[in-house]
Amino acid sequence: MAREDAVDTLRRVATSYPAVVVAALVVGALLAPIGLQTTAPDTVAVVPVEGSIDGPTATAVTEQLRQAEADPDVEAVVLLINSPGGAAAASESIYLAVQRLAEAEGGPPVVASIDAVGASGAYYAAAPADHIYAKPSSIVGSVGVLATAPRDIEPQEVIGATGPSKLASDSERDFFYTLETLKTAFANAVVESRGDRLELSRAEVTEAATYPGTVAVRNGMVDNVGGLDRAVQKAAVEAGLDDYSVEVFRANGTRTFVTQAAYVASDAPDKELVSPSYLTGVGGPGSSAVSVLLLPPRVAYDSVRERPANTTAGGAG
Repeated sequence: MAREDAVDTLRRVATSYPAVVVAALVVGALLAPIGLQTTAPDTVAVVPVEGSIDGPTATAVTEQLRQAEADPDVEAVVLLINSPGGAAAASESIYLAVQRLAEAEGGPPVVASIDAVGASGAYYAAAPADHIYAKPSSIVGSVGVLATAPRDIEPQEVIGATGPSKLASDSERDFFYTLETLKTAFANAVVESRGDRLELSRAEVTEAATYPGTVAVRNGMVDNVGGLDRAVQKAAVEAGLDDYSVEVFRANGTRTFVTQAAYVASDAPDKELVSPSYLTGVGGPGSSAVSVLLLPPRVAYDSVRERPANTTAGGAG
């Protein structure tokens, strides 16, 4: 009889054990601190700098950089560069935003990845990054300024103004002095940002040459050969991340491209290939005004080649 009672007791324990385990797990989960249940992974933000760099592009990129910096989950930022450059002022705006983020105390590491093209104004934007990657076929460099000169007209016959400088058209000396000043600022930014990694002299930098990615690595314009994946991995390592997600911070709207290479390489959902005259203004309603560009001359060549007789193209490297 005692033996039968013992067997019954063992059967009851065996039958109830799974229920006890399940109940314990449920209670434990309910009582556990919320922070230990699930945590969102840290994020590497990818911010594209793509197409022709104009006012809307500069506004969009700087806003995405601000959003990435303000996002508590973002621990690193990667700039995906796919642009030959564009307007000087817009390129400078992006450069200043990237520089501020890269130099911010306690800020995220900033890595740049050059896709098909990262030239002139676009390379300017990438220069402050902690590390720059490029593909072997990437076009890199063109540290110089391109501009179309103002028309030689007599404004005083058309308009009134409050001072003599308002009435006088820009002299050739003033025009090229302006270009030289902008070139100096561009070159200084590159030389200071790249530091000892740069194998080119300042004079060589200002020759405004473009280089394939492999050559850009050798001369110090770029740190390593690699694509976006390697750039993301580098950013994660610099931020000390083991488990992370990747999120693209891209503004809405259509991206405009003036080079076929950048247009084809871009994965932007809305994109448009336009004439370089969009930037140069030559032949269009804005051709009477000076267009100062951080753009490789070859990109603008087709529109500048057919310029009206009363305009000229000037460059500082």
